[in-house]
Amino acid sequence: MKGVLRSVGPLLLGIGMVLLASGLFNSFLSLRMGIEAFPPQLIGFVVSAYFAGFLFGSLWTGAIVAQVGHIRAFAAFAAILTGSFLFLALFVSPWAWMAIRVLSGFAIAGIFVVTESWLNDRADSGNRGSILSLYMIVNQLASGLGQQLLQAGDPAGPDLFLIAGALLSVALVPVALSPSAGPPPPSRNALSLLALYRISPLGVVGCFAVGLSNAAFYSLAPLFGHSLGLSVAAIAQFMTVTILAGMVMQWPIGRLSDRRDRRHIIAGVTAGVVVAAAAIAVAGAWSLPLPLLLGLVAVYGGLSLTVYPLMVAHANDFTGPGQRVAASAGLLLAYGIGAVIGPIVAANLMGFFGPQALFAYVALIAAGLCAFTVYRIGRRAPVPVDARDAFVPVAETTAAPRPGPGQDAADVHDEPSGNERAEAPRSSSGAATGEGGR
Repeated sequence: MKGVLRSVGPLLLGIGMVLLASGLFNSFLSLRMGIEAFPPQLIGFVVSAYFAGFLFGSLWTGAIVAQVGHIRAFAAFAAILTGSFLFLALFVSPWAWMAIRVLSGFAIAGIFVVTESWLNDRADSGNRGSILSLYMIVNQLASGLGQQLLQAGDPAGPDLFLIAGALLSVALVPVALSPSAGPPPPSRNALSLLALYRISPLGVVGCFAVGLSNAAFYSLAPLFGHSLGLSVAAIAQFMTVTILAGMVMQWPIGRLSDRRDRRHIIAGVTAGVVVAAAAIAVAGAWSLPLPLLLGLVAVYGGLSLTVYPLMVAHANDFTGPGQRVAASAGLLLAYGIGAVIGPIVAANLMGFFGPQALFAYVALIAAGLCAFTVYRIGRRAPVPVDARDAFVPVAETTAAPRPGPGQDAADVHDEPSGNERAEAPRSSSGAATGEGGR
């Protein structure tokens, strides 16, 4: 394990720096658009442009990695991302920012493709969970700490553009100087959303719903705080508490889902999100004290940021090893589509009804997902506990994992769901013996 950590340590350091810069920049940009008095409707389109670029990048950048290799691809994507951050400082216009943010999303997706295929290549069955858990910690810890850098400069000036660009430039160093060679080019596999929905209805609907709500939160919550008159320091606390609460709660909720029907846990978690989001909307409307707001957002983050990994874990309960790569890519696609739509809808609602509409919107999405989960519980029997894979945290903003050398992603058969028969448990080899679904 120590040898593996030495080989991926520079990569984790590099991606940590990228996420530190990205965590800062995504929140800063939302705050800056509020300072520039961009119309809420245009803010939604600027935010969604990033997720559109991410969606395209997650589908297409694997071909670039296959052509030039992991290290050169990481350097190229980080350079593109750095340039996009700095160009935004030169063209303060929602239309220019919309175009540049597509490029930003494309580049960050490429960085994640490089990172996750590299980690999967270095991992084996004995250490894969530990390596991916470490990656998850780096992912969320760096994103959370990036929020604190909002206080490192004046959001109305060029300082934070320059700080984010500098961090990205430094992120190139550990990867470029890594003593270990990059892995072989990643294999790629396609799976239509319709085929995945027939295998896993709740997975597709759930990841789409998470994209609708969490992408809107990540992108517009700083604007929510700015509209309430919170200071930059308070907004940084607001975002940091949310992300770190989500990181802390991954394992307790995940382990509980290993012992129960995961759909029951998903239903309970989404019901909790409804209550927490509604309470934050009320707190915003009534201008309640900051400590109470931070307490509510800690509950919200601790619950809402676990939904995506719960969906992925539940999907893995119903798929064989050869199906998981294609299924992960399909779930990411569903999330990405929701992430493109969600910020536009939420920003328009904020424009019409005020900042508290953001959390009212999130509560509504969570309520719909909770209701659909309860419906699915009545349609199909759960997978027995001893036939499940253990929960592994997954970051919803990352690209789907790629198979390592010699691991081919098998096709997922497009079976009709018929009369929604119960899922048969997997055999001891781990292969699915019947139709999966949630």
